[in-house]
Amino acid sequence: MKSLIRKSLCLASLCALLGCGGEKSAEMKLVTEATFPPYEFLQGNEIVGIDIEIVKAVAAKVGQKLVVENVLFDSVIPSIISGKADIAAAGITVTPDRQKNVDFSIPYVTTGIVFVYKKDKPVLKGEEGKGLRIGVQNGTTSDAYVVNQLGQEPERFDSPAMAVAALKSGRVDCVLADVDPARNCVKGEANLACSDFVTTEDYALAVRKGNAELLKIANETIAELKASGQINAWIKTWTAVADTLKNK
Repeated sequence: MKSLIRKSLCLASLCALLGCGGEKSAEMKLVTEATFPPYEFLQGNEIVGIDIEIVKAVAAKVGQKLVVENVLFDSVIPSIISGKADIAAAGITVTPDRQKNVDFSIPYVTTGIVFVYKKDKPVLKGEEGKGLRIGVQNGTTSDAYVVNQLGQEPERFDSPAMAVAALKSGRVDCVLADVDPARNCVKGEANLACSDFVTTEDYALAVRKGNAELLKIANETIAELKASGQINAWIKTWTAVADTLKNK
């Protein structure tokens, strides 16, 4: 019986990369949320960025064409759980709660969340946000931080840029967001600034639980890209591109 179970698990993992007839699928479907420069954002009608480059490399390693779907951030993990997508990359922070539902690759970057504030009303540390109206992107670690660490409900938006727009209009007192989109949002804004890291966190790719084959390929690809310096090169390139964007 145990032997049969092991064989079934192996077949289940293999099916993630193969079609129903046992032939490798021609496509790898990536789910992302394209309002997160420099990791994923729209350049015309194309979704580009650091995460897209990384997953393109994963797909190339198995000879598949990458197909990218843009969804709201709080739909990214559910898309993997339901099998609607093979892999997720959206500046996804590895957290214990998420690890219960998906498998994560090795991290490809360490980053953090910061406050965006008006210069005449600075918010520099986590505890300074307590009691303030804090804007966050829905479903992110910034959202969880406000709820779990500050014990209050944030104002939720579909993107960091929308939260910062609310800050500018006076709807919220500050915004908590990942550092890269936060810095992009304050670029060119004379009255806005970013704090130092409130927390640090790791970004990784996510796959369906038990998909050991795809996870192995993702880990190998990330390790190679890090060792060669390619990820750092993409970070430099796409950050420069994102810095030219006009915030919306």
